[in-house]
Amino acid sequence: MALYRPMYDIATATGDMPVTWLLRFYFFQQRTNLRLTPADNIRLLTELEKTADKAGWTIERIVARHYLVFEQYYANQVSMEALYVVIMKEFEDMEELEFETFRDFDMAWLMYHNGRFMYQLEDLDKALQFFRVAEQFIEPTAQGWHTYVLVLNHLQTIYEDRGDYAKGIEYARKILQLTQSLDDKAPDQRKFLKQWQGLSSVDIASMLVRQGRFAEGEAMADQGYALAKVVELADTMPALNMEYEALQVLIAVKLELGKLDEVNALLHRSDELYRLVGWHYDNNSNNIEYFDCHSRYAEKQGDFASAMKYTRLAKHLQDSLDESSDAHKLERLQRRLDAERHAKQLNLVEKEKELQEWLRNAACAIIVLLLILAYGWFHRQRHLRRQQEAELDAARAELGQLMQAFKEKTELTTNLRQEIETLAASGERSQYLEQLVHSTILTDQDWLRFRSVFEKVNPGFIEEQKALNPDLTAAELRYLVLEKLQLSTHEMAGMLGVSDNTIRQTRARLRRKTT
Repeated sequence: MALYRPMYDIATATGDMPVTWLLRFYFFQQRTNLRLTPADNIRLLTELEKTADKAGWTIERIVARHYLVFEQYYANQVSMEALYVVIMKEFEDMEELEFETFRDFDMAWLMYHNGRFMYQLEDLDKALQFFRVAEQFIEPTAQGWHTYVLVLNHLQTIYEDRGDYAKGIEYARKILQLTQSLDDKAPDQRKFLKQWQGLSSVDIASMLVRQGRFAEGEAMADQGYALAKVVELADTMPALNMEYEALQVLIAVKLELGKLDEVNALLHRSDELYRLVGWHYDNNSNNIEYFDCHSRYAEKQGDFASAMKYTRLAKHLQDSLDESSDAHKLERLQRRLDAERHAKQLNLVEKEKELQEWLRNAACAIIVLLLILAYGWFHRQRHLRRQQEAELDAARAELGQLMQAFKEKTELTTNLRQEIETLAASGERSQYLEQLVHSTILTDQDWLRFRSVFEKVNPGFIEEQKALNPDLTAAELRYLVLEKLQLSTHEMAGMLGVSDNTIRQTRARLRRKTT
């Protein structure tokens, strides 16, 4: 911490956000030594979470969120149900990102937090899941021994409660071996190591006895009882409690092995401890074992009245403990069910949000697709319209060219007719010239070409005329087409190769048909 302020100043001055964040997080980790208040912790963690979220640091955001929600829970600002939901979501996120990526933030301690919360809810399956992950990251070192012991102790207890004594003993032995291997010169640290050696020895002895392995259990119980009376722990409440607990296991083993003389001496010490610490725990299982050991010893001594008295006391405590345990379990079960129900409700809400978001995105995608299609349709229609206009312009131009050609032919015919008349006046006639003048200018081939172009310019006109007058002749139809082009009688006659009078007769005949 002596280096914290100058390092923080340098990181801030150089704009090194990652280092600044890590230093602030380290500051929070020293909260006990710095005597930070819960409000200070919450404020600092909120700042760290926001910074990580803004910078896009997923791992740092999850870590900050982990400690923040626990601090809020301890300060009664977050409900147990809400914490449950956060823990489950956090585990999913960590698993997806891979647990190894959180090693620098003490992954074992993060998982221990979550596992302990589930253990207190008596959700042992989830607690076991968290502790097993934590087990992958604990280190049996002088720096990491505390987390190592806590994680293994909870795993040991879960397996012991499930009757898997082999597994429970395996974890208890690991704790014992570690605490025996560490040589800490600090008095307080050495005291805790001795305490854990005693507790693990007693736990091993207890599980060995339950398996009927009394000889091995006696050795471990003797060791645990000896550790309970070490100088570092003398006359402290934890030491007295541990000795009291160790005595019940040790006495039970001695009774099974028939060592009544040793049992008698141990029972006297147990009586002293009961008066010192036993009365604090009216429903404690140690007191039940204490009465049970007295009952069994009295029975072996033939003192059946005393045996019955202690049996009744043990039964009374057992009934009271069962009742309290049932109520406790019911309460924890109800809390767990409430938490699970809350988690499911939030999950449903999240799914509903996801569904709504999906529907919104789908609607937006459909709208975009429709806009694209509409845009494409619009451009296609515009292209087709332009194409049609271009084709219509081309047809009009072609029709104009045809009309001009026909007019030129008509003029040629007129000139030829005048020439014939001149020749006739002079007494000369040309049979070929007369044949040319009286030939039809609009031949069948001309008509087909002309009609094709005309229909492009005036689509549907010819069919409409046929529908109105089914008995139209070919000559009458040609007249109607030329009339649509607003040609004069003389121009029509010239183009069709007939006289003006013929055109007039055709017009009159059509009028009679349509009246």
